[in-house]
Amino acid sequence: MEMFLGPDHMATRTVMREGYRGILSVVDADDTVRAGVRAIASLGPAVVGIEAAEMELADARRAAVRGHFTPDEDANVQAWFARYLTARAGLLETIDDLRPITEADVNADAETQLRAFVVAYTAACLLVRAGRFLVSSFADHTLIQRKLNEGEPRFRIPRKQYTAIRKSLTDPVNGLRLRHAQHFADEHRADIESLGGHPDFAIVLEYLREAESSLRVGVREVVKARIDYRSHSVRRRHASAVQQAIFAIAEVFGRVIAETRLQWRTKRITEPTRRQIEALLEPGDVIITRHDDAMSNLFLPGYWPHAALYVGEPGQRQVLEARKDGVLFRTLDDTLAVDATVVIRPNLTARQIARALAQAITHEGKLYDFDFDFFRADRLVCTEVVYRAYDGVGDLHFELTRRTGRLTLSAEDLVKMAVENRGFRPVAVFGATGCPDTVVTGPDVAGFLATGGD
Repeated sequence: MEMFLGPDHMATRTVMREGYRGILSVVDADDTVRAGVRAIASLGPAVVGIEAAEMELADARRAAVRGHFTPDEDANVQAWFARYLTARAGLLETIDDLRPITEADVNADAETQLRAFVVAYTAACLLVRAGRFLVSSFADHTLIQRKLNEGEPRFRIPRKQYTAIRKSLTDPVNGLRLRHAQHFADEHRADIESLGGHPDFAIVLEYLREAESSLRVGVREVVKARIDYRSHSVRRRHASAVQQAIFAIAEVFGRVIAETRLQWRTKRITEPTRRQIEALLEPGDVIITRHDDAMSNLFLPGYWPHAALYVGEPGQRQVLEARKDGVLFRTLDDTLAVDATVVIRPNLTARQIARALAQAITHEGKLYDFDFDFFRADRLVCTEVVYRAYDGVGDLHFELTRRTGRLTLSAEDLVKMAVENRGFRPVAVFGATGCPDTVVTGPDVAGFLATGGD
């Protein structure tokens, strides 16, 4: 049977969607598409890198022949799987972010809608390609399948992930939905290729050409699915053909998103809490955050998976933060749309902090590094923004930790430095053990952080 990712319905990401209810403006739609383009530019190499991970794949196959995993093989394979799941989550979220453009009353021109389709379609192709690679690589190795199904608390990997991915790749009805998107792409191929002249869009078309063959559907699967497809297909009234095509992709991957998230309806950090935290912040502070339902940065261990740098400028340039769409300035409200946070402050003078911020700002615009490779500076992971800002400023130095062959700095490492007063000190915490709904400040913060997470 041909393989396709995902069952039926789209998850409702309540908090993230509140800003999209009603008419999506031209500017918002264009910004959403631009963010999607940058995400594909970061995620495409991650998919290729996952497939090219010869050491980890060789470790898995040696274990299959031997009948058990050594500790090193176990760690290497689980870390590789964590990188795969992180890239997969990024691709799923890229599609989900584009869903508002399927609304009939969206205020976006035809070219913006077409670019949105190409980004979503490319993400879908990369998802199916990566999923096929995973399933086909280990289809005959039950020992490896059991290993990937174990779950791994160190990397926050839930159980039964391999089985869930394999199951999601075998739904013929969703294959027909993707075939609808593929037909739209075929019918508008000349228009799609013309987008290569659009700034930064050529890279998206490059990955589309490489991965699109993953969606080809066998004739038998088409016949088998056609009746079910007619009963399940969802028509979008008053929506354009391109919106219908984007919606078809969104429907395919919707439940996958729902199944990889806990069903929190709202984020625990509310508007009053954000304002309380904002009043405590000073330029140069590091904001450590956590989503209770996220499957991102799985390669970096710990309860606290993400870090951002508070710059302090008003408006849109308050925080410098690396996410799937790259290293960009973001609003504080955007950064704090999370469930838990820690604020730590460098033990440096105001002049030293200003120097560090000036250094950090030079990295604005770089892509996200889904390979978590601290050796390269053209793509950065979230904690690397902090590392490249502060390392060597005054007496502040970071000890990188080797994790499965890679030198890394996790957000949990930063929290530990603050608890131990090594270069940073803790300022505030919300959402840790003992303070699930209270902002704690002062000397008590270190005590709450020393107990770990929830």
